[in-house]
Amino acid sequence: MKVTLFEFIYRYVYPALRRRLAVILYEEFGFKQSEIATTLGITQSAVSRYVDGRRGATVNLDNIPEVNKYLRDIALRIKLRGMDTYTLQVELTKIIFQLLARRKLCRIHSSIDSSIDLSKCNVCPRLFSQYVK
Repeated sequence: MKVTLFEFIYRYVYPALRRRLAVILYEEFGFKQSEIATTLGITQSAVSRYVDGRRGATVNLDNIPEVNKYLRDIALRIKLRGMDTYTLQVELTKIIFQLLARRKLCRIHSSIDSSIDLSKCNVCPRLFSQYVK
């Protein structure tokens, strides 16, 4: 099935990041699901589905070390001083852009869309290299 870059981001990557952040806030930082829901701008029910793996689990980003580091940094900032949902959207999008620029999501994308030729595709580095720190 053909899955465009932006479809891949909004259907797979963004939900996977929110799921992982919800799990970190819940399991490691002791947040209540209602607090996580407020921070993420979603319902408590959606948080519950993230935490138990029924939502946002199609793509597993847990094995990309920088993802966990970035999300733990965000979780700590949320715990120490809070973060509005708009700032959180910016932070999650920055993570996505950095991962795309570094080609960290190419194999995942190609596993969803078999028409992608990893040896030829350089769309993400071209689009997102300016976001690499």
